[in-house]
Amino acid sequence: MKALLLADLYQAWINCKFYLLFVAVAAFVVATTGGTDDNNTGSFMSVYPMVMCSMIGMSLTQLDEASHWNIYSQALPATRRDQVTSKYAVSLVCFGGVWALFALIFVTLALLGRMAWAMAGFQMTTLASLGLLAPAFSLPTIFRWGTNKGRVIFIAVIVAVGFGVGFLYSTFPFDSPSLPSISGPVLIVLAVLVSVALFIGSWALAVRWYEKREL
Repeated sequence: MKALLLADLYQAWINCKFYLLFVAVAAFVVATTGGTDDNNTGSFMSVYPMVMCSMIGMSLTQLDEASHWNIYSQALPATRRDQVTSKYAVSLVCFGGVWALFALIFVTLALLGRMAWAMAGFQMTTLASLGLLAPAFSLPTIFRWGTNKGRVIFIAVIVAVGFGVGFLYSTFPFDSPSLPSISGPVLIVLAVLVSVALFIGSWALAVRWYEKREL
């Protein structure tokens, strides 16, 4: 397991290190323009690199299939469970590093008085949730159907969820007085707990599907 994780981290560095440049540019933009609560630039420039880096595990799986390493690796003593766990661990490492960087920026902006603490907490929670949800939804489909078909299914699911949320919002406005109000801190805790639960459940599902898949 340790060898697999080191190999995946090495592959991530070799093939995805150009992400660091984009993250650096995005961090600079957030630090210089993301301090105002009504500025959407900072939100976008922090969310996009977060989601992109958290899906490096999917990119590594695609490289494995392109080189047929997913087949050759069956000769190793490592199990398929170990291979799935390694991809999830790499996604978590990449996500954690980028999240820590932007969290530091948001805390610094709040200390300097350029961002409200409530907004800083909201931004950090949003990044954490999206960073966990991106691999949670993408990796199981990749391990079940392969990168090509799995990517299409993943996009279809995201589109369906987007349309579903839009329909619910237009039909049942979230600011309706008939809906129970949820305080900000409670909503933050719920978002993090749900994201963590989905990430763990996604890993278990990916392991089960990959163990049954014929390569």
